Amino acid sequence: MAGPLACFEPEGTVIDDKIPMKLYCRQTLAKYVKDIAQDWFRVTKHGIHYYEKMFSTPYPFDKFDQVFCPDYRMGAMENVGLVTYNDLYVTRGEKFTRDKTENIYNTILHEISHMWFGNLVTMKWWDDLWLNESFANFISYNCMQKAEGLEDITLAWSIFLGQQNWALKTDVMDSSHPIAANCATTGDAEDIFDGISYGKGASWLK
Repeated sequence: MAGPLACFEPEGTVIDDKIPMKLYCRQTLAKYVKDIAQDWFRVTKHGIHYYEKMFSTPYPFDKFDQVFCPDYRMGAMENVGLVTYNDLYVTRGEKFTRDKTENIYNTILHEISHMWFGNLVTMKWWDDLWLNESFANFISYNCMQKAEGLEDITLAWSIFLGQQNWALKTDVMDSSHPIAANCATTGDAEDIFDGISYGKGASWLK
């Protein structure tokens, strides 16, 4: 990650001394990201703590950074210690609905979970990518429902059912493919990834 980006760090009760965290955005979005940064860190902090307990494994990397990216074709993507997000997740002075806001929280928790499975532990080959994503989807809703410090998030399974209905509608299309698709080469992996990647973001971003 490089560029003249604005940077935010946790403050007050959301500071987690164990894991350095930063949130980046382009300068033109800084005034908007400032309004959401501490809540973003709050969800991140409690999500990490929840997964550490659930997996009986400490957060496996030295830092956890997040960056909003312009012209980004996905909702979000986990990299080791750095998650990239579509900058449509940032409000521009408007107020997101509660459903939309909690969808975003779910995406944050989804990407955090990949630090353990996807980054720390990786599938042997691309044809099993569905398992990586499906588990992340389930565990993020579980975290929304059960994590200490996130009790104000109450729409976890309502959003889950909405995503399930979207998945069922998508599954009947001619463009759908088997859960475990054939993938002979890394070049084929892009087609498989395109088929499931929109699960890596809130439904309103599709």
